[in-house]
Amino acid sequence: MKIQTSLTQIATLLILTIAALGVLSNSATIQAQSINKPSIQINLRTHPQYYRNGVEDQETWSWTPWIEYRVIGPLSAGSQLSIDFTLPSGKSWLKFDCPTKETKDGYWWPTECGDRTAEWKQQATIETGMVGFKINLKNELEGTNKTLFTGKFKVEKFHVGVVDLPKFKNNFAYYVNYDWNLPIGYLYDYDIMDSRPGYPPDPNEGKLHFVSWFRGSPNLMRYGKYIAYLYYQGKLVADSTLENDPYNDSHCQLENAADRGSEPEPLTYCRREFGIKAWVWNKQPQFSPANYFNMYEHPGDYEIKILENGKLARTAKFTMGTNYQMVDTGIGKQSNLGTGRIVVPVQIIGDQDGQWDRNAYKTDAFFGNPLSGFVVP
Repeated sequence: MKIQTSLTQIATLLILTIAALGVLSNSATIQAQSINKPSIQINLRTHPQYYRNGVEDQETWSWTPWIEYRVIGPLSAGSQLSIDFTLPSGKSWLKFDCPTKETKDGYWWPTECGDRTAEWKQQATIETGMVGFKINLKNELEGTNKTLFTGKFKVEKFHVGVVDLPKFKNNFAYYVNYDWNLPIGYLYDYDIMDSRPGYPPDPNEGKLHFVSWFRGSPNLMRYGKYIAYLYYQGKLVADSTLENDPYNDSHCQLENAADRGSEPEPLTYCRREFGIKAWVWNKQPQFSPANYFNMYEHPGDYEIKILENGKLARTAKFTMGTNYQMVDTGIGKQSNLGTGRIVVPVQIIGDQDGQWDRNAYKTDAFFGNPLSGFVVP
């Protein structure tokens, strides 16, 4: 069968190609040798013992940290990443070297380090409060040593076991308080900066994705029913359901949870991603499913609403431009987040997240590096 292509179709494809390249060029403007701040995730390992001056106390629990993050290149030969932690009391504490690989300019390197295996249990602490940390980059070959990121995170605890028995009075599970994440959302289509290693996005299409944080029990975070709905000028035009599984196109990209503790405690934080059946741009519309909404043909105001187990839990608003791109709020760039995603404020509705600090984002966001120009509805 012979396929005829009109000049209008050719022009449309050229515009879409330029739009896609524009997203890449925006990512390329991110500062070299910097940290992708949303990629920083700190977890705690709770140890069922505590060492006081080298003597083991099996009735007191303690904790150590581990961290994962992404560094934007270039990282030249001889580079070494490391982490320094400082206790809430102000005392210098642990230092870890992080696996480091030579990385070209315009690329990123994911790494992690810390105490995943209880190797550092004799250096564990029982202190809670604000813990400081620094991400460093040293290169012996070039004679350089600099700090890429400085931050702090809030460590809290809850009791585990029978409170009235003396044997269990010092059994606490420790966790990082991530309440500041809840009102911060992300929009993206072609996401080369934050994609999973080994899973690059499709360069021919820009599907709408929305990311929002949730807080609750582990079972609620992993097995709860979450659906995102897209509204254009007040009318429902798309959602995140799939034909075979109405709750499938949504998952936790990341989880931060207490290492131990009872199931009902709302101490798991989930960064949940929603794939919505809408194209921000599409270079091959002839292959597009009929039930996808073409946002590039409908510029203007949009709103995303999320149902959590049938109840309205999140809303976020944004604007689609006339250039096959969503309008950037500029918040991520102003705050040097090191991500290509668009940052949007999210309104938290209802009580499914439990009790949380609604003002935490003002001081604690991105580990003490709050956002510029960010206002929560």
